Amino acid sequence: MKTKLKYSLILVTTLIIGMIIGFLISGRMISTRVDQMRNYYTDNGFNREFIRIIQPSPEQRDEIMPILRKYAGINREHMLDFHEGQRELFFELKDELDTHLTDEQIQKLNHVWERRKEHFQNTKSPRKGRRRPAPN
Repeated sequence: MKTKLKYSLILVTTLIIGMIIGFLISGRMISTRVDQMRNYYTDNGFNREFIRIIQPSPEQRDEIMPILRKYAGINREHMLDFHEGQRELFFELKDELDTHLTDEQIQKLNHVWERRKEHFQNTKSPRKGRRRPAPN
């Protein structure tokens, strides 16, 4: 093999390996951040995150845990209200759009709705009984 070709192959191989490692690391970092954000909206995750940030002494911990529990519940309620509002907004949007769309476009929209509906059914929520039924 010629020296130039050898060096070119080494360079290209190194670049490809670097890109693959970069994609894997980036994906893992994004996954970790998404998991942290998702945990923030649970009571335990909310409390754990604030305890991690504050690093209270044992005495402080006893004093602030009731406060954190109170605001963790409020935080969870806000998130549930947000998701419920998003669903309502989607229903209103769909109701207005239906009169302007073709049958094929409506089917595409219903397909997206079904996927979202499956996602929300897999998510535990104390408000499931209050949700509006899926559009037809």
